[in-house]
Amino acid sequence: MLSNTAVLADFIYSSPFGLLALFFFAVIANASVFFPILVEPIIFAVCAFAPNPFIVLVIGVTTGIASGIGEMSGYILGLFGVKTLQKFNEKRVEKIFEMGEKLATSGMPIIILGAFTPFPFDLIGIAAGIIKYDAKRFFIAAVIGKVMRYSLIAFAGFYGMAWVSAWFML
Repeated sequence: MLSNTAVLADFIYSSPFGLLALFFFAVIANASVFFPILVEPIIFAVCAFAPNPFIVLVIGVTTGIASGIGEMSGYILGLFGVKTLQKFNEKRVEKIFEMGEKLATSGMPIIILGAFTPFPFDLIGIAAGIIKYDAKRFFIAAVIGKVMRYSLIAFAGFYGMAWVSAWFML
């Protein structure tokens, strides 16, 4: 596992397309509404091999922006309204409407917090689309939350791996 991660990190840091590949992976992973794909372990592992903290920050910001773009898929699904809701069970539909009511009163803080936490953010995106929340504000808030989240994970990988290596004398 460690050698596979090192190969992936080497590709990202040495290839002119490495960061672009990570960007597109983050877009696709966050655009998948029905099949959750985790970006966090990849970011953590790749940043464990980062040459310096600036690169870690670039990865956090890049994947955060890419994730914001990907999260627009949930928003767009919400714009289609009823057809989207027919694909969910009743309990999930209730949560979407509850989220829509909260977004109507205090949207940006909820979107930023939802993007930052491991909450199923697709529900927020769908709710925002259903209530026709401003798309630009949704995108900006999603990017802010995702950049904060992925930057935190990236730095945890960068500093955490050094700590684990020292601790276990690897």
